[in-house]
Order: sequence, then C-alpha cells, then structure tokens
Amino acid sequence: MTQDEYGDAAPCPPYYAAPKKKKIIHPMDTQVGGGHYKDYVIQPLEFITKNNIPFIEGNIIKYITRWKDKNGVEDLKKVIHYTQLLAQLEGLNLDG
Repeated sequence: MTQDEYGDAAPCPPYYAAPKKKKIIHPMDTQVGGGHYKDYVIQPLEFITKNNIPFIEGNIIKYITRWKDKNGVEDLKKVIHYTQLLAQLEGLNLDG
C-alpha cells in the first residue's frame, strides 16, 4: 500500500498488485493421455514404485490394470508379451 497526501494508507494501483499464486498441481494428481487410472485408490505407478517392482513386472501390472479402460485386447497382448519376456530372461520354459 502507498500513502495518500494526508499520510493515510491508500490502495496500490492495479499495476502494483501482487501476482496471483499459481495452484501447484502434483504429478500424481494428473494424468496425460486419458483418465484410465484416475478412479483407482492407488495408481499402478505408486504401487510399483513403493514396492520397488522391477521394470518388466511393473509393465505387467500397468497393462493388466488398465486393459478394460484403455486399449482392451492390445493391453492383454502386452501382458502376455512381457510375461514371456520375463520368463525368458529368468531362464524359465513356458512351453511345458
């Protein structure tokens, strides 16, 4: 505030107004590319990171969680693919 000619407080002109504070949006509260995780109590990313789940297992969790809400059968195929990759990398035989 400034003072007027009598020493009383006078409001600042509009160009001296303090800038408005921007609302901080936290990354876990937003989603880019759809809303397929927004209704879950815990997002797959949060579950995966808090439990130190490795990359391939994390992708399996991600795709199996969202398959009905995003890409349907394509996401189920990704679950199968990542499961097969994991088995191969772990030296497991899924053929019998």
